[in-house]
Amino acid sequence: MYNKGVQTNHVFMPRKSTVSKSTATAPKAPRKTRTRKTATVKTVTSPTVKPAPVVKPVAKKVIVTTFQGGKVIAKKTTLKRPGTSKLITPQRYMADIATRWAIHNYEIQELLKDFSKGFEIVRPYHAQVVKMLNN
Repeated sequence: MYNKGVQTNHVFMPRKSTVSKSTATAPKAPRKTRTRKTATVKTVTSPTVKPAPVVKPVAKKVIVTTFQGGKVIAKKTTLKRPGTSKLITPQRYMADIATRWAIHNYEIQELLKDFSKGFEIVRPYHAQVVKMLNN
Protein backbone atom coordinates (compact mmCIF):
# COMPACT_ATOMS: atom_id res chain seq x y z
CA MET A 1 0.00 0.00 0.00
CA TYR A 2 1.26 3.48 -0.82
CA ASN A 3 0.83 6.53 1.35
CA LYS A 4 1.85 9.85 -0.23
CA GLY A 5 4.50 8.22 -2.39
CA VAL A 6 5.98 6.17 0.46
CA GLN A 7 5.46 2.43 0.53
CA THR A 8 4.11 1.20 3.84
CA ASN A 9 3.11 -2.23 5.03
CA HIS A 10 0.13 -0.96 6.96
CA VAL A 11 -3.12 -2.69 6.19
CA PHE A 12 -6.25 -0.77 7.11
CA MET A 13 -8.60 -3.75 7.21
CA PRO A 14 -7.73 -6.86 9.27
CA ARG A 15 -7.26 -10.05 7.34
CA LYS A 16 -8.94 -13.28 8.29
CA SER A 17 -6.43 -15.69 9.73
CA THR A 18 -6.32 -19.34 8.75
CA VAL A 19 -7.55 -21.84 11.31
CA SER A 20 -5.23 -24.69 12.24
CA LYS A 21 -6.62 -28.19 12.84
CA SER A 22 -5.62 -28.29 16.50
CA THR A 23 -7.48 -25.09 17.38
CA ALA A 24 -10.53 -25.84 15.26
CA THR A 25 -11.90 -28.48 17.65
CA ALA A 26 -11.23 -26.71 20.94
CA PRO A 27 -13.93 -24.22 22.01
CA LYS A 28 -12.63 -20.69 22.30
CA ALA A 29 -13.55 -18.00 24.75
CA PRO A 30 -14.89 -14.87 23.09
CA ARG A 31 -12.14 -12.53 22.07
CA LYS A 32 -11.77 -9.54 24.33
CA THR A 33 -11.48 -6.15 22.72
CA ARG A 34 -10.49 -2.90 24.30
CA THR A 35 -12.53 0.18 23.72
CA ARG A 36 -11.21 3.69 23.69
CA LYS A 37 -12.61 6.01 26.30
CA THR A 38 -14.20 9.10 24.88
CA ALA A 39 -13.39 12.47 26.30
CA THR A 40 -16.37 14.23 27.75
CA VAL A 41 -16.99 17.61 26.24
CA LYS A 42 -18.41 20.23 28.52
CA THR A 43 -20.96 22.29 26.71
CA VAL A 44 -21.81 25.74 27.83
CA THR A 45 -25.43 26.54 27.29
CA SER A 46 -26.38 30.12 26.94
CA PRO A 47 -29.89 31.25 27.56
CA THR A 48 -31.61 31.17 24.21
CA VAL A 49 -34.32 33.52 23.21
CA LYS A 50 -37.30 31.63 21.95
CA PRO A 51 -39.30 33.32 19.24
CA ALA A 52 -42.83 34.20 20.15
CA PRO A 53 -45.26 31.56 18.95
CA VAL A 54 -47.28 32.58 15.94
CA VAL A 55 -50.91 32.74 16.89
CA LYS A 56 -53.12 31.68 14.04
CA PRO A 57 -56.66 32.97 14.15
CA VAL A 58 -59.02 30.12 14.79
CA ALA A 59 -62.45 30.40 13.26
CA LYS A 60 -65.08 29.65 15.83
CA LYS A 61 -67.59 26.94 15.03
CA VAL A 62 -71.29 27.03 15.68
CA ILE A 63 -73.55 23.98 15.74
CA VAL A 64 -76.91 24.63 14.08
CA THR A 65 -79.59 22.18 15.13
CA THR A 66 -82.79 21.70 13.13
CA PHE A 67 -85.92 20.65 15.04
CA GLN A 68 -89.24 19.38 13.71
CA GLY A 69 -92.07 18.41 16.00
CA GLY A 70 -89.85 18.65 19.07
CA LYS A 71 -87.32 16.14 17.71
CA VAL A 72 -83.81 16.81 16.43
CA ILE A 73 -83.68 16.28 12.68
CA ALA A 74 -80.15 17.44 11.81
CA LYS A 75 -77.08 18.98 13.38
CA LYS A 76 -74.78 21.00 11.16
CA THR A 77 -71.50 22.64 12.13
CA THR A 78 -70.89 26.01 10.51
CA LEU A 79 -68.13 28.55 10.90
CA LYS A 80 -68.80 31.84 12.60
CA ARG A 81 -67.70 34.98 10.74
CA PRO A 82 -64.45 36.25 12.29
CA GLY A 83 -64.16 39.81 13.51
CA THR A 84 -62.73 42.41 11.17
CA SER A 85 -61.03 44.44 13.89
CA LYS A 86 -57.62 42.78 13.28
CA LEU A 87 -57.63 43.29 9.52
CA ILE A 88 -55.43 45.98 8.02
CA THR A 89 -56.95 48.78 6.05
CA PRO A 90 -56.72 48.84 2.25
CA GLN A 91 -54.39 51.85 2.49
CA ARG A 92 -51.96 49.97 4.75
CA TYR A 93 -52.21 46.94 2.47
CA MET A 94 -51.32 49.00 -0.60
CA ALA A 95 -48.45 50.68 1.29
CA ASP A 96 -47.15 47.24 2.27
CA ILE A 97 -47.27 46.07 -1.35
CA ALA A 98 -45.43 49.22 -2.49
CA THR A 99 -42.74 48.71 0.15
CA ARG A 100 -42.24 45.07 -0.80
CA TRP A 101 -42.03 46.01 -4.50
CA ALA A 102 -39.40 48.67 -3.71
CA ILE A 103 -37.36 46.05 -1.78
CA HIS A 104 -37.69 43.67 -4.74
CA ASN A 105 -36.47 46.33 -7.17
CA TYR A 106 -33.48 47.13 -4.95
CA GLU A 107 -32.51 43.44 -4.69
CA ILE A 108 -32.75 43.01 -8.48
CA GLN A 109 -30.57 46.14 -8.95
CA GLU A 110 -27.92 44.69 -6.63
CA LEU A 111 -28.11 41.32 -8.43
CA LEU A 112 -27.46 43.02 -11.79
CA LYS A 113 -24.49 44.88 -10.27
CA ASP A 114 -23.05 41.57 -9.05
CA PHE A 115 -23.53 39.99 -12.48
CA SER A 116 -21.80 42.86 -14.24
CA LYS A 117 -18.87 42.68 -11.79
CA GLY A 118 -18.60 38.95 -12.50
CA PHE A 119 -18.61 39.55 -16.26
CA GLU A 120 -15.89 42.20 -15.89
CA ILE A 121 -13.75 39.73 -13.94
CA VAL A 122 -14.20 36.99 -16.58
CA ARG A 123 -13.79 39.26 -19.66
CA PRO A 124 -9.91 39.25 -19.75
CA TYR A 125 -9.80 35.47 -19.43
CA HIS A 126 -12.37 35.09 -22.19
CA ALA A 127 -10.36 37.38 -24.49
CA GLN A 128 -7.21 35.40 -23.69
CA VAL A 129 -8.91 32.09 -24.56
CA VAL A 130 -10.30 33.50 -27.83
CA LYS A 131 -6.86 34.86 -28.76
CA MET A 132 -5.24 31.51 -27.99
CA LEU A 133 -7.79 29.58 -30.07
CA ASN A 134 -7.41 31.92 -33.05
CA ASN A 135 -3.63 31.40 -33.19
